[in-house]
Amino acid sequence: MSELIDPERSSLELRNPSAGQPEVREPDYLDRLAAFSERIPALSPAAFGIGLASFGLATAVRFAAGWSFSDLRYVTYLPAILATGLLAGVPAAIAVMIASIVIVAWAFIPPYFAFKVLDYTESMTVVWTVFASLCTILFAYGCRLVLHRLRAREVSNRVLVQELAHRGRNIFAVIEVVLQKTLAAAPEQAAALLGRLRAIRYANELLIAAAAQPIDLRTLLLAEFAPYGERQVDARGPQVEVDPEAARHLVLLFHELITNAAKYGALSSPAGQIVVRWRQNGGGLTLTWQEVGGPRMRAPAGRGFGTQLIDVCTRALSGTFDPQYSPEGFSCSINFKAQPRM
Repeated sequence: MSELIDPERSSLELRNPSAGQPEVREPDYLDRLAAFSERIPALSPAAFGIGLASFGLATAVRFAAGWSFSDLRYVTYLPAILATGLLAGVPAAIAVMIASIVIVAWAFIPPYFAFKVLDYTESMTVVWTVFASLCTILFAYGCRLVLHRLRAREVSNRVLVQELAHRGRNIFAVIEVVLQKTLAAAPEQAAALLGRLRAIRYANELLIAAAAQPIDLRTLLLAEFAPYGERQVDARGPQVEVDPEAARHLVLLFHELITNAAKYGALSSPAGQIVVRWRQNGGGLTLTWQEVGGPRMRAPAGRGFGTQLIDVCTRALSGTFDPQYSPEGFSCSINFKAQPRM
């Protein structure tokens, strides 16, 4: 982190050209269902076409079942009414309900394939079928509204996230330029401040790109090593996801460790390497950091701002940080809570 950034290019873009763009989630079954339902107006030919298809399928199933269950003549039509109400709206669902009563009275009540006057029992069956069908249509109407509202809110939220991300990038760019100009006479201090600022920005951009979902620990770690190349890091451990809040603190913590390694430790030497391992430890995670192949290490004379920042991040993670300074290289052990991926 020794060079000043170019204000015309984002440091995050230098690391990862696709970072900062909200992640487009792969649509699932409910997304496709909501999108399809949204495209079908309630009184359109397409809506009644869906009703006709649902009615035809239910009738085919009813004929395939034969006349073996005369007491359940309307049972195959309730799913058709539900599907039509959800996908095509109330008018088409009511049309399916009426058509199902007519077809049952004509084809499935003896004498078959002829209209007849219904007796009291059959009339009450029709009444209760209408009641059940109307309840089904009301439920389908509610579900259709919920799907449409959720889809509209998701689209609105996506636009809002993109706007906030754009404004955030602009704010960070302005701050970076101000720091560069203000500390032009102190490039080392400017580089240190800008490096930490980039780490904060990267954490925010990463969370936006992941739609505030848990983030893989190895991905988080390797992203911080990106400016130095993966050749100088050996990171291994089980797949573990950290929540967005923990990721913010881990990014800053990793940034400080990597910055120190680049200045005084293994990353300052072409032959140097950092070995990172993590393992489950009860309800948390233990991460070990070992620098090898760098210059001889000695303990610092005092506690600098970087050490204080590491302590703050560790406390925020409800964890512990145990540094070890040996001539062979710096090492440390970090314990914090994380969620293993199942």
